[in-house]
Amino acid sequence: MFGTRFYNETIKRAVSIFGTLFNDIDVADIKADGTILNIRKVPISYGPKAKFLARLNAETNLNDANRTAITLPRIAFELTGFEYDSSRQQNKLIRNNKTTQEADKVNRRFQYAPAPYNLNFTLSIMANKMNDALQIVEQIVPYFQPDYTVTMKMIDDMSDNRDVPIILSSVSFEDTYEGGYDERRIITYSLEFQMQLYFFGPVYTGKIIKNVIERDYIGDGNSAFTTSEITSAGLVKEVKHYEPAFVNRTNTAVSNSSTVAFTTALDADISVGDEVFGTGLTTNPTISSIASDKLSMVLSATITSLAEKSTLKFVGSVDTNDTFVVAENVSFYDDGTNKTYTDNLTDDA
Repeated sequence: MFGTRFYNETIKRAVSIFGTLFNDIDVADIKADGTILNIRKVPISYGPKAKFLARLNAETNLNDANRTAITLPRIAFELTGFEYDSSRQQNKLIRNNKTTQEADKVNRRFQYAPAPYNLNFTLSIMANKMNDALQIVEQIVPYFQPDYTVTMKMIDDMSDNRDVPIILSSVSFEDTYEGGYDERRIITYSLEFQMQLYFFGPVYTGKIIKNVIERDYIGDGNSAFTTSEITSAGLVKEVKHYEPAFVNRTNTAVSNSSTVAFTTALDADISVGDEVFGTGLTTNPTISSIASDKLSMVLSATITSLAEKSTLKFVGSVDTNDTFVVAENVSFYDDGTNKTYTDNLTDDA
């Protein structure tokens, strides 16, 4: 409908959970002196009550080996509808996040706030003996005061487990038997439930911001800022890089050269124009070109001296096509000038 296909199986899960609550109910045949003669498990099926009543009233065909009579007591349930519950609606921009590790990359999955809906279920108890019907009802009703809460895993790809209240709203009784010898007595109890559920949208995946490198210029009070440090409006410029940083080690030492070789191939996401940072660098040159085998590169400036096996970090500008979710750490670096980051001007100088 909106360009993103997804199916979270929310209704399927809800129906399965609701039916599971009532799949372990027994009835006992009891003598007048209280002796238990037999204990029978009550079968449960999904479907409308009318379907089973029609089968009960139909004559058994002895010539049809595939058709058998329905035994009582039994339980049937069905989903009858659902409606939006505005009282439980959260801010639609709230995100539910989950971090995942895929190979050597870390991603974060997220979903926006779900839509709250109330699902309506009808549970029908059918019996031909009043005592059997009462046994079933009394094994259910005490657990709903008026709700019984279950914990439901909402989405397989996320870590969101939510408590889902199931509320018993009403119980009705019907006995249509009028005493005729040709009629079969059917006692029915109808229990109405409401499940307070949430419907989630699609799962989105975004990259994690691993490094944020920020260049701030702070004046010493004696000299003016340059135009590269401050805007014409008097605002301090900040150059920020939000793309995840990549690291590699040099293969050989570098001396008065703009070409740098590496021990392993560069990451595919490193590209021309990315800035290069390292402990042995006095400036931060950009990448001018990258070899086809990605084992070397040419920088925009000559490196005076760089030791073998030095660690270099490559950081590019923000890509508008990427979705970033969170910053894990923030690091600051000195731009090489005598501007200070503290009030201790003597040591900084």
